[in-house]
This record gives sequence, structure tokens and C-alpha cells, in this order.
Amino acid sequence: LVWRAVPETRPAARTGTGGFGVVLRDRLMVAYTLVMLGDALVYAQTYTMLPVAMTGLTGMSTGEFGTAMALNGVLIVLVQPLVSNWLGRRDAPRTLAAGMVVLSAGFALTAFVTGPVMLAVTVAVWTVGEIVAAGFIGTIVARLAPAHLRGRYSGLYGFAVALAGMLAPLLGSVLLEAGGPHALWFTVGGIGLVSAAGMLAIGPAIRRR
Repeated sequence: LVWRAVPETRPAARTGTGGFGVVLRDRLMVAYTLVMLGDALVYAQTYTMLPVAMTGLTGMSTGEFGTAMALNGVLIVLVQPLVSNWLGRRDAPRTLAAGMVVLSAGFALTAFVTGPVMLAVTVAVWTVGEIVAAGFIGTIVARLAPAHLRGRYSGLYGFAVALAGMLAPLLGSVLLEAGGPHALWFTVGGIGLVSAAGMLAIGPAIRRR
């Protein structure tokens, strides 16, 4: 379908475009990547500390946890196609920041989960944030990048996501052991809110770019 329906946008090959140093000298892209590292740290909890905390601390079975988590996929399939066009007309930095706030709130609420129904409620909340934010993340990367450097810019963002996948369980396990679920989920929520504030701070520069 992509081969038949999506037009090619790759620019003509250039020589001497440089390596990642070119991207790292773009202070706006570096700032955006750091902001999104925080957001990725929050979302990485879904496949790192969330299953550990829910099955280990609440006594939830893996089947109950899986059923609650399946709500994430169901909501994305049902809701995202309906709201994508409407979201696409909104200001990208502000809307992305709003999605990050909702995502963070959903994870902060996880501190109060005691069973699968409450978990499903929190999953629904952070899924809404995920739906709002998802369409803007790569779009902003592509808009920040010169056309012939989109791959390198995307690579830097991809590195941040991979780094978050490594740091999330390291940070999460320390917080869970030191202060229990409240320390873990309130810290995760706080990281997300700081990231959302960072997105708002760099929003004017993104719009000018």
C-alpha cells in the first residue's frame, strides 16, 4: 500500500552532508530530543515497571493485567482514526505537550491502583495522552530536519527512545524498592510534566523553524 499510494519524498543524494555532528550542532533538535527522552521514560514504564508493579505488589494475575492492558490497543484502533484529522489541525508543540500531560497523569494515577478495574481506568487515561501525542512526535522531527538529513535527525530521536528503554527499568526498580509505588508513579508523572513544560518552552522555536 505504501509503495503504491505514498509518493516518494526522498531528496536527491548530496555529498559532504556530514554525520551526526551536524545534528548535534542543532541546539533546537538536541533540546527536543532531551524533552522527548523524558516522555519516552514515562511511556517505557508500560513494558518495564508496570507489569512488575501490578503483578508483584497488587496480587493481580498476569491474565488480569493483560486484559487491562489490551484496552490500550482497542482504544487506539477505535479512537485514533476518528481524531487524527482534527488533531492534525492543532498547533503541534502545544498539542504534544497536552498529550504528555495526560499521559503523565495516567501514570501518576497508577499509584492508587489496587485491582484490574482501576488499572483499566489508568490505562484509558494514558492511552488518551498517547493518542494525542503520537501523531506529532515524528512530524516535528521531520519539520526540524533539512530534507536531506531526516534520517540522521530521526536516528537521534530513535537513540533517545532506546536510551529510555534502558533507563526506565533501572530508575523504576530503584524507586519501587526505595519508596514503593507512590515514589515510582509520582516520580514518573513528574518527569512527564517537566517534559511537557520543556515542550512548551521550545514551542515558539519549533514554530519559527
